[in-house]
Amino acid sequence: MKSKYNWFLSILLVLLVQVGFAQEKTLTGVVQEDGLTLPGVSVVIEGTQFGTQTDLDGKYSIKVKQGQTLVFSFIGMKDVKYKVGAASVHNVTMGADESNLLDEVIVVGYGTATKESFTGSATQISNKNIEKKNVSNAVAALAGEAAGVRVINTTGQPGAEPTVRIRGFGSVNGNRSPLYIVDGVPFFGNVSSINPSDIGSMTVLKDASATAIYGSRGANGVVIINTKSGKGKDSFIEVEARTGVNWRALPRYDVVTSPEQYMEYAYEGLTNYGKIKGKFDDQQAREWAGKNLFNQSYGIHARYNMWNVANGTELIDPVTGQIRDGVTRKYNPEDWNDYAFKASYRTEANLTMGGSSEKSSYFTSLGYLKDDGYSVNSDYERVSARLNLQHKPKDWLDVKMNMGYTHAESNNAGQSSDSGSVFWFTENIPSIYPLFLRDADGNKRQDIYGGYEYDYGSGRGFGALTNAVGDAIYGKDKTTRDELNANVNFNVDLAEGLTFETSIGGQYYNRSRDLLNSVFYGSASSMGGSIYKTKNELFTYNWLKMLRYKKAFGGHGFEVLAAHENNSYEMRVNQISKNGLAHPNSVELNNAANSTPTAGWTDKSTIESYFAQLNYDYEGKYFLSGTIRRDGASKFKKDQWGTFGSVSAAWVVSREKFMENQTLFSNLKLKASYGLTGDQKSYVSIAGVDVEAFHPGENLWEVWNYNGQLAIYEDKVGNADLTWEKSKMFQVGVEFSLSKYLDVNVDYYNKRTDDLIFDRRVGPSAGYAMMTVNDGLLSNQGIEFNVTGHLLQTKDAFIDLSINGEHIKNEMKRMPIDPATGKQKPIDISTYYGRAVGHSLGDFYMREWAGVDPENGRAQWYTYSYVDAAGNKQFVGSLEDFKATNPDLVDKLTKEKTYSYSEATQQYVGKSAIPKLRGGINLNAGYKGWELSVQMLYSLGGYAYDGTYAGLMGNDKVGGNNWHKDIDNRWQKPGDITDTPRLSSNADANVASTSTRFLTKADYLSINNIRLGYTLPKTYVKQLGLADISFFVSGDNLFLFTKRKGFNPAISEFGSSSTYAYAPLTTVTGGVKVKF
Repeated sequence: MKSKYNWFLSILLVLLVQVGFAQEKTLTGVVQEDGLTLPGVSVVIEGTQFGTQTDLDGKYSIKVKQGQTLVFSFIGMKDVKYKVGAASVHNVTMGADESNLLDEVIVVGYGTATKESFTGSATQISNKNIEKKNVSNAVAALAGEAAGVRVINTTGQPGAEPTVRIRGFGSVNGNRSPLYIVDGVPFFGNVSSINPSDIGSMTVLKDASATAIYGSRGANGVVIINTKSGKGKDSFIEVEARTGVNWRALPRYDVVTSPEQYMEYAYEGLTNYGKIKGKFDDQQAREWAGKNLFNQSYGIHARYNMWNVANGTELIDPVTGQIRDGVTRKYNPEDWNDYAFKASYRTEANLTMGGSSEKSSYFTSLGYLKDDGYSVNSDYERVSARLNLQHKPKDWLDVKMNMGYTHAESNNAGQSSDSGSVFWFTENIPSIYPLFLRDADGNKRQDIYGGYEYDYGSGRGFGALTNAVGDAIYGKDKTTRDELNANVNFNVDLAEGLTFETSIGGQYYNRSRDLLNSVFYGSASSMGGSIYKTKNELFTYNWLKMLRYKKAFGGHGFEVLAAHENNSYEMRVNQISKNGLAHPNSVELNNAANSTPTAGWTDKSTIESYFAQLNYDYEGKYFLSGTIRRDGASKFKKDQWGTFGSVSAAWVVSREKFMENQTLFSNLKLKASYGLTGDQKSYVSIAGVDVEAFHPGENLWEVWNYNGQLAIYEDKVGNADLTWEKSKMFQVGVEFSLSKYLDVNVDYYNKRTDDLIFDRRVGPSAGYAMMTVNDGLLSNQGIEFNVTGHLLQTKDAFIDLSINGEHIKNEMKRMPIDPATGKQKPIDISTYYGRAVGHSLGDFYMREWAGVDPENGRAQWYTYSYVDAAGNKQFVGSLEDFKATNPDLVDKLTKEKTYSYSEATQQYVGKSAIPKLRGGINLNAGYKGWELSVQMLYSLGGYAYDGTYAGLMGNDKVGGNNWHKDIDNRWQKPGDITDTPRLSSNADANVASTSTRFLTKADYLSINNIRLGYTLPKTYVKQLGLADISFFVSGDNLFLFTKRKGFNPAISEFGSSSTYAYAPLTTVTGGVKVKF
């Protein structure tokens, strides 16, 4: 009996063991955030100490029993719990813990990293922050998001590409723009071709350790754009629609709008002209001014006399200098602004679908945007589509394919930098000039189209024979662009931890510009209208082959990669112009009879690269990284190869044992890096425009027609010794968090750029004047900071306030050698700035304004003079050049005032365009389903040259330009103390020429974006059969506060104003996003 009992117990025990083993299984999966895998995630069975960690690919494997609960935890992420079921595979998507600084897995060069482990300087901008703003170009959404990153919207034209600067000024004459990487492939197109709704994140790489892996193209920073994928997501359909209005809400210059007031100023100017030029007394001058006010030789053409008077004497009372009582108008001239600018609409719709299974994922989108500018015939229309597929056909093979297509059309009428600019016209045209042509009785004349004929200004003192508004309506300036970008990626697992990765990606676009000038009106009417067409075709490809090995053992982890990459760029350009049109509106070439000289060329360049990187960490506390890259560029003739690289380290102090018992720092990290990067872009001036030089080492020849025969002549002389600009950057930084309440990031960097691109004069015996050379040294030092305070954190509400900023010191350390002297060039003058050793690129070098002589109202400037050996007084033109060539005479210079602008001395004036501090302020708040965000941009310190204001404070011949209302402060009689000279109808020349008179403080504060959104509670959403639904209203470029109304120093690199600038759009939209 006992024996049977033992057998029974033995069998029962075996059965229990078998059942136990049957219940235990291996569960595997991948942990990720926003489609990016997370290494180092803790995976623990709840209630036990048994667990594991995800590997460097985010994969985990653990033995569990059905019914147990796994806890997935990671620094900066909210814990995720999963109750084990029957499935043997479970993928996990983790979300950020908004209260923690280390909440990001960031995309970096050729891979990803956690914010904690990354040793360089990078800022990642999520798609949530991108979608807050109403932008047609996603790059514009970077504004205010990252310290040291400046986004300059030089035009309000929808779809236009902003200018981006990272960490100051990377070059003097060379390239200052960052490299763009889209899904791992260098991108050379317009980023507006990428639908912002398709972007998952953008990462800005700033220091050398982050950018050195891109070698010769990383000197000015790198912007990585990662499009969305469906990886790790359940199947979904998402529809977004938004609509709103665009208009010009930012202030304009306060100009004279009354024709009568303008004529009173004009009369005063002619009166003073008579005194100065005619030597008349007061009464004679007034009589002469009255008689000649409507005399085109001295004043305004008689056809623009809109009053019911015969001449100026009947219009102006000579005693008061004002319009006589009882004078009436024949007609009221139009306000040109009413016809040039109007509120317009913005409409956008996006459809996205995505999802994933165990081995596959997909994301597809279709987007439409119609963005009308407020300026007449300016708009941007885009249709975009994207397909992103990923499949794992074998356990050892992962395949990805990403393809995007865009068709875009833009109308850019009235935006030339000449008399065709509607912005120049409307800002500067005197209010006495009508928009439409008038007959002798003041009635508008009909045009051939059935409307009113625009006045093209025959005899008009301003913009004669042109009408920018008429040209914008009658003519056409349209650009059509079709763009395709695609890449295919294969990841092959060769062995545990060892992968081979290869990807090939490319970009093709076809860009056509059609420019039509009217048959009947304007500059081309005498030739029967004209057509100008240009067609650009770009094809690039990039092929990467890379081995990557990852290994973790004990407390050690390392990753090493070695790669080869080659890149090819080819741009084909064709241009043609014809005139004598058969049909007034067609831009087809067969519509024109006569051809003018045509042009066409192809630019090609290639880059061959070998690079390697090693990343190491120990116990998640100590991180080291080293990168080396060797690039060969076809652009250079002799010195084609360059070696670049970096080393960096980080120490997560907060993980040390001695930090365990303190409660002040929840995170503390120190980091340092040093690296060498380069840039290969140089520029050449063609027809006065700087364009990229693809063959700067070769002599360029022009093929032309000479009396019907072939003619070939040398146009540009290349420099076979030209090579890379090289930048060496050192950086140290600290990142820390004070509990849950404050996150701080501070970086200091010192960047020195050598072998600068300069155009240098050569000896006259060479037969040519200039050659592009490598010479000079530029220094950029800066401090960047980002401070985020978590002001309120409750279950239902939060308030976060973030301030970022940068302080830059820029200085020329060495100037290029002047062959004539064998010494460094003392100064290189560029518009308002002087480049010289010890000065920044933004230091103003110009004539110093000395005010207005209170006795006669004349403008004055300061000059330096000396007496030469012959006893003659000599004036110094450029002070720095004089110091270099006449050091013995510097102490003998005399500073005095002069009425002559040509005698005044150009000199450093002690002011710079580089501000003391600039950055962004971001407020984010939420309560339950409501969210509010406010972004402000600021700049403090620094000056800018307000050239638009200068033009409005000029002293041209009356009728030649409008005046700013500040002209009311002009000098009028002896003893007047003012800074505005007398009006004299150009008898006093150059009063508005470049000088410190128009240097203006460049401080500004702008309300860049405000967004209010509401997401419906899940309980209501589920009742509607939906996954998610949210509503929002958003506004961009809402307010601007500057020193002067109309002055906007944020739209140019050095803050100077342009009278041709398309001021930024103010946009307010409302929208809804629904997820199924």
